[in-house]
Amino acid sequence: MSEELLRIADLTVSFTTRERTVRAVDGVSFDVRPGEVVGLVGESGCGKSVTSLSILGLHEQPVGRVTGSIRLGERELVGASPATLRAVRGNRVSMIFQDPLTSLNPYLRVEEQLAEVLDLHLHLRGPAARARMLEILSQVGIPGEERLRAYPHQLSGGMRQRICIAMALLCNPELLIADEPTTMLDVTIQAQIIELLKSLREQRKMSILFITHDLGVVSEICDRVIVMYAGRIVEQARTAELLHTPLHPYTEALLRSTPRVDVPGGGALHPIGGLPPRLSDKKLEECAFAPRCPRVREGCKDGEPALTSAGGERLRRCIVPVAEMMGRRS
Repeated sequence: MSEELLRIADLTVSFTTRERTVRAVDGVSFDVRPGEVVGLVGESGCGKSVTSLSILGLHEQPVGRVTGSIRLGERELVGASPATLRAVRGNRVSMIFQDPLTSLNPYLRVEEQLAEVLDLHLHLRGPAARARMLEILSQVGIPGEERLRAYPHQLSGGMRQRICIAMALLCNPELLIADEPTTMLDVTIQAQIIELLKSLREQRKMSILFITHDLGVVSEICDRVIVMYAGRIVEQARTAELLHTPLHPYTEALLRSTPRVDVPGGGALHPIGGLPPRLSDKKLEECAFAPRCPRVREGCKDGEPALTSAGGERLRRCIVPVAEMMGRRS
């Protein structure tokens, strides 16, 4: 058996329309180990969510085409049959999304929605199903009996997100994919959801793939961080290493645009100039970040840099010397 729970190798996801083909994810490789929390970070449109959706085979052919390898334990998911993917979804891998109001059916009570999951995946009904619902709701900090009878609109945003987490946990998944689960919540509720996920990880020894654009959230929960830009990985490191000494100018720019909790008022923020490239227009003959990079130099126009080792588990896609990146970081 592989020591990785999830191993993605050379993953490419393309979308084809009448006019063009867009490569939203381009040669991405990484792994998630048992009990580990891995952060997938980057601006909107960098390929984070597309990567996560591809794990569960949620791209319809021929519009979305997935190549490469996604292995869950010893099972290959790319090209797997619909029956195989149905057996994985919800059972071994579950997913929660950023907007709980649109994730829940507004016409059904909480109990009906939880019961549907138990019936579909575990064939559990009646008193046994109800006992399982109350058990899971208790684990996510919800008093069950009253909330089971509620409709989604009768709950707060934080409570709705807890319901979504409860639904994802009903079948005891090995891997939880959390796609920006705190984005739609206020700061106080964000902190509560992060603490909840941390405690669930400890209790269940569950792996989490945490997708976000917020490096502040990453510092609270993730063991390792993968930074994506224009559909590719540009840096990978242990969380503390990456936050202290980023080795890619894009990671450095993300940190400079993130408020700091150790500085009064959050410190000065420096927005990243320009916009990410349109993936249909991306030119592989140069670094995709070069048009926005404050450290750009002549060699950046000589081709897309390779993803290379920077020592230990660290990877980076940049020609700027490591010593220069470390020397100029305050």
